[in-house]
Amino acid sequence: LFTNWAFWVILIYFAAPSLPGWATKNWLPTLFADSLNIPMSEAGPISTITIAVSSFIGVILGGILSDRWVQKNIRGRVYTGAIGLGMTIPALLLLGFGHSFISVIGAGLLFGVGFGIFDANNMPILCQFVSAKHRATAYGVMNMTGVFAGAAVTEVLGKWTDGGSLGQGFAMLSIVVAVALALQIYFLKPKTDNMVD
Repeated sequence: LFTNWAFWVILIYFAAPSLPGWATKNWLPTLFADSLNIPMSEAGPISTITIAVSSFIGVILGGILSDRWVQKNIRGRVYTGAIGLGMTIPALLLLGFGHSFISVIGAGLLFGVGFGIFDANNMPILCQFVSAKHRATAYGVMNMTGVFAGAAVTEVLGKWTDGGSLGQGFAMLSIVVAVALALQIYFLKPKTDNMVD
């Protein structure tokens, strides 16, 4: 598993979006409260519902699109995941710098749909590069790495919140996602939809 270069690219591709993924889980209510000047009692439910509903839509769309696209192009799953990941970049910028209700909620919806599309394709992409006998280990390592990334970003954003720059922190996460997106598109070139050996 660890000698498979594609797995390392997938690991980076999975871990990098975990940073904004965990950031939205842990800090989006605070960002909504600050950006929209609303109490936390309103910001919490609004941010949670925005992300949950839009992510659900993204997962459904991402799964259907990927399953159809891979029938015509073996890189269809990679491209579908890339579309979802690409959607999170402007969303993070808008979350970071937006101050109107429409821009912040719109950014939350865009992020949720994009992240859902990305998330629905992680395991299918992994199956294109990692054999069945190593998939559980690979996905376990991916999840562990994602949680570690989430723990790190939660602490960093907490410090930025204390300094009054939480929005800037969200916007800066778009750079990390852009790098992961470039790596994914450049390096991930599957030869099969289901690697057996």
